[in-house]
Amino acid sequence: MLRKYRWVFLGASVVMLGAATYIYYTFDPAAHSWFPQCPFKALTGLDCPGCGSQRAAHAILHGDFVGAFHYNALLLPFIPYLTVGFGYRLVKDPDERLMKWQKILFGEYAIKILIAIIFVYFILRNMV
Repeated sequence: MLRKYRWVFLGASVVMLGAATYIYYTFDPAAHSWFPQCPFKALTGLDCPGCGSQRAAHAILHGDFVGAFHYNALLLPFIPYLTVGFGYRLVKDPDERLMKWQKILFGEYAIKILIAIIFVYFILRNMV
């Protein structure tokens, strides 16, 4: 059933990504209060690993990569990583080499390493 609607899902995803890109390019999240605020920061006063991602996305869309890194240092490396991950899902019949790289980049150990990186980033950004 899911295969039947694969292209519909892909088309809807492209439309939503385009709409989000337009919104984040046009409006600065730092200047508009209607963007969602981080509930973790509102409750604890601490920055979560995702805090600053909206401002960083706005900065990236305007070519300000230094500003984006300042807002959220994890967003820049995670964009290509997640793009590759979604790309693997689009391959219908992956060969053995592609499966090997998928396991290396998105397997159990890779996920544990990513969780550790996010946790260390969470601690370090709140210490400074």
